Amino acid sequence: MRFIRALAHSWEHSADHREWTFHLKKNILFHHGRELSARDVVFSLERLRANPDLYEASWMFRGIEQIGAVDARTVRIVLQEPNYLFLRLLAAPPASIVPEEIVQEAAETFGKNPVGTGPFQLVRLDEGICILEAFPAHFQGRPQLDRVEILLFPDLETGSLREPDWTAVMMSHEAAAKAEALREAAVRASSDWCDLETLFSCCNLLIFNQWQTGPQNHPKFRQALDLLIDRELIVAELGGDRIYPAKGFRPYSPALATLAADSAPRQNRADIAALLAESGYQGETLRLVTTSYHEPDARWIQARCQSCGIPVEVAIREPFEFADHGTLPAHDCLLFGNALSQDEISELEMYMQKNYFLPAFDAALAETIDKELSALFREADESVRRQQLARVEALIKEHHAVLYLVQKKTQTSYHKSVRGVSIHPSGWLDFQKIWFGPNALQPTKA
Repeated sequence: MRFIRALAHSWEHSADHREWTFHLKKNILFHHGRELSARDVVFSLERLRANPDLYEASWMFRGIEQIGAVDARTVRIVLQEPNYLFLRLLAAPPASIVPEEIVQEAAETFGKNPVGTGPFQLVRLDEGICILEAFPAHFQGRPQLDRVEILLFPDLETGSLREPDWTAVMMSHEAAAKAEALREAAVRASSDWCDLETLFSCCNLLIFNQWQTGPQNHPKFRQALDLLIDRELIVAELGGDRIYPAKGFRPYSPALATLAADSAPRQNRADIAALLAESGYQGETLRLVTTSYHEPDARWIQARCQSCGIPVEVAIREPFEFADHGTLPAHDCLLFGNALSQDEISELEMYMQKNYFLPAFDAALAETIDKELSALFREADESVRRQQLARVEALIKEHHAVLYLVQKKTQTSYHKSVRGVSIHPSGWLDFQKIWFGPNALQPTKA
């Protein structure tokens, strides 16, 4: 369970936002039955901060100078310098509080069998299925649902689920084409199904790897690829959940998308050839790594590049491998999608973690961005912070370090008896809010 959003009932800080004291709520139980204490908070944040090679999100708390438990329900934290985003960092998923003894006993397997304090507890996690069950002792009250089963159908043939269970909610989010066809077939088969289409801040990204020597090291080569990859054509030819060309993280209206497309530089083969020549490109193979979800986009880019004499080698890897940049094969660029919530922290994650944008920055750009972001934490005015983040995004686009490709949508279908269906900004269902109407369990008359 995340610290600030649920565990602390009050807190105070010094005038300069450097010293913080948090008072925990009473009777917050972990899923294994023990009450959460200040010691668990100290352990959870310290293990993140002290192990940057193990946890990509350790940057969030590297500014902690001291942390300690004053008593069983009081935590005191002293920072090296003012941080006006500290509360937001404590509310981020990596700041989830875990039970010290369980982690120490099974550190290597804890990720597959986590124990927390949330409204649902994990009872099964293996290939193709994740099962959550309600946690009756949750401090905010038991959720309405007894059980949530998350099933993944990447390879099902259309129609294989002929009579959908009325208790189901089906989502198409970065899904394979067959899974999307399955969802559409189920909805067409019955008038009892409702569609919920959501545009959220998710876009496909091509991230160049500056830590690897290759043609991608030259800005003119990256600029040539930027011109070569026609975003409108990707949307037109691949369709699916691809809806607009992306000019950055955030989605925008079709009218704005049209204006942006009109002002965008048009592909010109002569210009592309000139940029490639200026970069000193000698026909080297560009190595691209992606997941099976994004393979259609990768193959499209591969064919597009080859039409201009740029051979592209595509490697498909499992999504979990992208959590650690070091586990991936040698590559010149990564292709994946990112869902950006409305919070500043999700954008900072992209800029400050090795498994996201950090490898895309050469030494000079990395230094410039680091200075911008260091100043951002010390800025009290949110509107000024937004301007600083906009400057960082502009720098990245100016250097063509990352290419923003297309904006995505999520499609959710649910039976009319399911109530409270809503989509979190990150694209997931909010299971705690889902419930069934009073007649939902009544048998259907023949």
